[in-house]
Amino acid sequence: MAIFGSVHRGTSSTRVDPPRSLSTARRLRSVLVLSLAGVMIATGFGVARTSGWGTGGGCDPGWYWVDEVDDSFMWQEDSDPFRTVSWSGTVQLLEEYDADCYVVAIELGFTGPDSGGTLDLNGDLLISYTIQFPSPFDQYSDVGSNAIGDLVSWSPPEGGWPPEFPAFYDFPQYDINANGADEFIVQGTGLPGVASGVSAFFSISTDLLGQTVNAQIHVGPDLCRCSVTGIFLPGESPPAPPGEDTTPPAAITDLQVLPVEADSATLGWTAPGDDGMSGQATWYDVRYTDAGPITEANFYEATYYPSTFPGPPGTPEQFTVSGLSTGVTYWFAIRTSDEVPNWSDASNSPSATIGAPPAAEVWAVFIHAHEDDWQLFESPNPYYDYVAGDHLLFIYMTAGDAGQGASYWHARESAAQASVIELIGPVGQGNSATATFCYTGTTTVCHTMTTWTYDRSVSVYMRLPDSGVSGGGFGSTGFQSMSKLRDGLISNITAVDGSATYTSWQDLYLSLGAIVDAYAPHDSTTTINGPDFDRDRQTSQGDICSGCTDHADHLAVADAVQAFTIGQAGPWSRAFFIDYPLGFADPRYPVNLDSTDYAIKKRLFMAYNTAMITQTGIDEYGQMPWFWENCFQRDYYRSI
Repeated sequence: MAIFGSVHRGTSSTRVDPPRSLSTARRLRSVLVLSLAGVMIATGFGVARTSGWGTGGGCDPGWYWVDEVDDSFMWQEDSDPFRTVSWSGTVQLLEEYDADCYVVAIELGFTGPDSGGTLDLNGDLLISYTIQFPSPFDQYSDVGSNAIGDLVSWSPPEGGWPPEFPAFYDFPQYDINANGADEFIVQGTGLPGVASGVSAFFSISTDLLGQTVNAQIHVGPDLCRCSVTGIFLPGESPPAPPGEDTTPPAAITDLQVLPVEADSATLGWTAPGDDGMSGQATWYDVRYTDAGPITEANFYEATYYPSTFPGPPGTPEQFTVSGLSTGVTYWFAIRTSDEVPNWSDASNSPSATIGAPPAAEVWAVFIHAHEDDWQLFESPNPYYDYVAGDHLLFIYMTAGDAGQGASYWHARESAAQASVIELIGPVGQGNSATATFCYTGTTTVCHTMTTWTYDRSVSVYMRLPDSGVSGGGFGSTGFQSMSKLRDGLISNITAVDGSATYTSWQDLYLSLGAIVDAYAPHDSTTTINGPDFDRDRQTSQGDICSGCTDHADHLAVADAVQAFTIGQAGPWSRAFFIDYPLGFADPRYPVNLDSTDYAIKKRLFMAYNTAMITQTGIDEYGQMPWFWENCFQRDYYRSI
């Protein structure tokens, strides 16, 4: 909580001797020793200005104390009472007059009655001193948005207090925005400490005469906007000498908003000149707001955005304003200056509504053992996922070779692609490729696989040996099986095409995770679909095949999916499906699909079956139609 002291404003301009050499050097680092008491002793409070500003005489040239306002506060963090800040000080306005009472220089400083203010700090806190115009900031990330002023002096000198055991450090932060504004920072180290004689003075442009600027002290980052002191800058600048450049650049009249992205807008306009449309200008001041059109009257109330330098007059300019909010309408405007600086009038003020960001990709992943499994046991879910706009990832862990040669398992892969095409529809040709998938444990492990991409779907073929229903494997592939690898009966397993060898069960299931991560977001928007790992749920009951277990490859896939999802505490959504008990009409899983879903599921499988007949002459449906029909009428899964 910030507690502000009472406000006191001076009633006259009092002449003061310069507290330091006010040279033109940008980085003067002398220590400020001015105090109000010192001014009183040296000069008294006599009114030096004998007539109005700019009346052609009546001023003793020099620096004058114009105003002083108490900006003291105390702050304590609610969650940690030992993190505190107390500032006892003032904001002091000094102006330098010439003999005609024109203001030729302005300085605004954080100071206090004892050669500066007193700062009592406990905690690793940041204290920021800046001058802001036209408005102060709320979030520390915006400290540079409206900051103005060059830091010309500060006290104590840069470093720690005390040097041997510093409780905090002070240092300048130069050029925090494109206008070259500065910031004075005190950074706590965690130790309690008190410093007196703290001050920071900023030189302010006389272009701001007649405006109110804000001296802001911020504790943070983003803990307390503890003190904001508005100071009016009275007076007038001297008129330009005869022959001096007083012509501003021409106002931009063709500002327009070009492409709008999810959080940005690109502006386009024609570059004006230094004097009207002649010569090259020096600077752009780009502003935006969501409060309505920007005019000459409210230009400085809009948010400043650091911009580029002007090009030659008449050339097209483009500049992108980023960090905007989706769905919000913003207005934009630009002023242009020359080197003096003479500022143009505000440009026209076009508006645009920032577009919605592109929808994040949502993926549904279907992992199973054989090329016809997802159609039988996980459908019609892939169809509805695709219709909803999801991307589909099909991972086939085995070649489905059944101990036969390459022509057979190639045919099964091609038949599975026919099911995908049936699901999506004709959208051109698919694309086959090889891809390498890697995961990192103690070392990085990579395996190469074949992929097939079709529209918003990807199929990945791991091509491990088929184990047969019991899990014993086939002689043509060395009696290898995933279940044997899982149970420690073999030390490795090699794909039937020799593309990859997995040296452990962990190597196998972590590779599944690597495939998923290569395509889908690693979060709950991705759904992993696989066979259920619960042996009771996957063991059939009823009259047809009581006590029949699921295919050994199905259960091995189920265990692998469980291992890399639940076992690795993965963030994905998960669904685990019933397999063989559907075909055996297990009474625990009665018919639950309507005629529409039945037709979708059968259509997807029959696309596979027709392709197999064409390529191999094998009619899987014709061999056991009752089994397939039972599957077409059912779809059971649980989400864990």
